[in-house]
Amino acid sequence: MSEGYPVEAVIVSKEALASDDPYDIVESNINFLNGLLGECLRPDEVSQDGMRSYLVDYYLTQVENGGFSQFVYNSGWDPDINRAIGEGLEAMGAERHRKHFEQAAGLLDRIEPDRMEEFLEGEYFGENEVRDALNQFDDRFGAIEEEENLLDLNARWLRSLSNLITLDPEEMDAEVERRAAALPDREERIAAAAAAAPRFEKLIVALCEAAGHELDQITAGDPSFEWNGEPLIAWHFLTDKGHFYLVDADGIARMMHGETDESVCEIEAPEDVYGSE
Repeated sequence: MSEGYPVEAVIVSKEALASDDPYDIVESNINFLNGLLGECLRPDEVSQDGMRSYLVDYYLTQVENGGFSQFVYNSGWDPDINRAIGEGLEAMGAERHRKHFEQAAGLLDRIEPDRMEEFLEGEYFGENEVRDALNQFDDRFGAIEEEENLLDLNARWLRSLSNLITLDPEEMDAEVERRAAALPDREERIAAAAAAAPRFEKLIVALCEAAGHELDQITAGDPSFEWNGEPLIAWHFLTDKGHFYLVDADGIARMMHGETDESVCEIEAPEDVYGSE
């Protein structure tokens, strides 16, 4: 990549940097990286400081939404993700959070590989000893958050970085397009990513196409959701028209409005077409 901005630069909007809301700068970094990852760049091909901020916020969101067990389940307890989170917590000065994360990881290290695999590949709901054991860390996490607010620390750290660059939104979009166009194997990556995408992602993409929406990002899965009295993971996502969520049940995928809970559109969703989780 001969032109443009350095790969290691953390790129956010000028408006986000000027904002008093700490989430604005964190979200701006997330949006830029989502643009790059959505164009099939790999996590190791983007700013590593940016990824640390991105994944610390992912960790925070997952635990606040559904507990530590949800983070482990949705992330697949990926060693690269865990390493980046640990590095991010240390760089941000979130020492108590870092020690708490390491303590939780120590518990996972003591779980037999077969039981861990069963947890990650099985149903999240119902009787689940591993899930319940992991959620013992939730109260402690909340207590630490009262003294070490991860969002504030994340935003403050981003602002302090010497490799921080601010651009206008149009310039950020152009940089994403430039880096995507520079990939020599871009078409192969796009095809491979589409084939390997999880069921919920394929369904969300199909629903957005049916509804005439432009998908922005998939944000989180909510394991506390219920549909017709039964537990179900609802996957939340953002489009150019707002916040929505996916309900995948009884062979039908439904796009629901995030604010009104009204159905936007439905498509048939047999497993032999979209695959299973």
